[in-house]
Amino acid sequence: MEFANKIVQATEEIFGTMIFLDISPEQPLAVGKEVLDCHVSAMIGLSGDFSAMLSVHCAKPTSLAITGAMLGMEVEEIDADVKDALGEISNMLAGYLKDAFAEEDVALELSIPTAISGKSVTISSSPTKSNRVIIPFNLEQGRFFVEMKFSLG
Repeated sequence: MEFANKIVQATEEIFGTMIFLDISPEQPLAVGKEVLDCHVSAMIGLSGDFSAMLSVHCAKPTSLAITGAMLGMEVEEIDADVKDALGEISNMLAGYLKDAFAEEDVALELSIPTAISGKSVTISSSPTKSNRVIIPFNLEQGRFFVEMKFSLG
């Protein structure tokens, strides 16, 4: 299963059609412990033929720009609107991936998205049998990351 390409396709589609921001993907980050300069993370679980957690991680300026574009208004602080918007983006991305995997006869169900905010996020592979891919994306207002931890067994 090709996770990185599906994540890039899903993210470009969602940002192009629903948020109307130009983004450009980078190469996936190297596997290992990563420290991301992020203030908001939204995540959603996928279960079924494999288990996964899809997350969107943003620094404050990027999260405000994305939320403002999505809601069509100026956003100045990380608040419930920002967390809700990023939670909805994680939900849309997971829904896109669910549909893409269904075309390969892979059945998945989605959980309810959750969003958290704080000063920074440290990502490490856990549990040890899980795999991980993190794709950085650039937009004019900054950088954000889409991460997927998954277990095929």
